[in-house]
Amino acid sequence: MPSKPVGDEWTVEWMTPKPNSDGFLDNLVLSLEQAAEYGDDLVMALRVDDEILRERELDPKEPFGWKIENGELLMKQISRQAFEWVAERDREDSLYAQQVLDSRAQRRVRGSQ
Repeated sequence: MPSKPVGDEWTVEWMTPKPNSDGFLDNLVLSLEQAAEYGDDLVMALRVDDEILRERELDPKEPFGWKIENGELLMKQISRQAFEWVAERDREDSLYAQQVLDSRAQRRVRGSQ
C-alpha cells in the first residue's frame, strides 16, 4: 500500500487572497484540542498572510499542511496532488478541500469566458 501524501495529523490549507482585504489571506481555524495544544483555550483561529508563509519558506500560492505540536504552529508545503488526495478521502478536512477545488475551478471557468 502506498504511503499517504499527507498524514492524518496535518490539516490541509490552500489560501486565496480576498479582494479589498486587509492583507491577510485567511484564518487557520483551531479545534478545541488544537487550541489547548497551542497553549490558549480561547484561541480559535490564527491569521495568516504572505509574509508569515514566506518566513516559513512556503509559497503562498500553493497548498500547505499545518498542525499544532508542542505549542507551536508547524507548516509544510504540500503538492496540489496531495491536496486533491485529501479531497477524495474520508478526513475532517476533505469537505474543505473539495470546496476549495470547486471554487478554484469555477474561477478559472469564469476567468476564461
